[in-house]
Amino acid sequence: MKTGAAIIRKCEAKDLTQLTQFALKTFKDTFEKDNDPKDFKAYIEKAITEEKLGQEMTHKGSSFYFLELEKQIIGYIKLNLTPFQSDINDPKSLELERAYVDLNYHGLGYGKMLFDFIIEQAKSHQIEYIWLGVWERNAKAIAFYKQLGFYKFSEHPFKLGTAQQKDHLMRYDLPLS
Repeated sequence: MKTGAAIIRKCEAKDLTQLTQFALKTFKDTFEKDNDPKDFKAYIEKAITEEKLGQEMTHKGSSFYFLELEKQIIGYIKLNLTPFQSDINDPKSLELERAYVDLNYHGLGYGKMLFDFIIEQAKSHQIEYIWLGVWERNAKAIAFYKQLGFYKFSEHPFKLGTAQQKDHLMRYDLPLS
C-alpha cells in the first residue's frame, strides 16, 4: 500500500535488528517518562529484544509491518490472528498488538494510513472486528482510536516490570459486506 511516498511492507527475518531498534525507540518515546525507571528497564529487557521479537516473527498468525517514508522507518504495527493473540482469541477477530509512529510524524495522517491497511488485512481474513489494548493513561492514543471508531469494551491487566497497570480493550467492528 502506498500513500504519497510512504509505503507499508511486511517485515522479514532480515529486518529483525531494525525492528528491535525501532520498537525500543518508539516504546521509550511513548512510555519511559511515565513509568518507574527500574520497572521500565525490566520490561524492555524482557519484551523488546531481538530474541523475543524474532520468536514472535516466526508465529504463523503474527505479522509485523513497517511504515517507511523515503526508505526510513517511521512506524510499525504487529497484527495477531488466533491463537497468537495476547487475549480474546476469537477467530472472528484481529488483534492490533502494537502500533507506533515516530513522534516526529504524528498528526500527518500516517496513523490513519496504517489503520486503513489494518482494515484491508482484516477483510482479507474475513475478520469481523479488530481489537487492541491501550494503557489507560495513554490519553492521546485512546482519543486517536476513538476518532477512528474504536470503543472500549473491557479492560485487562498489564505488567510493566513489577508495576501492575491496566489496559483498556478497544474494538472496531468491520461493516458487514
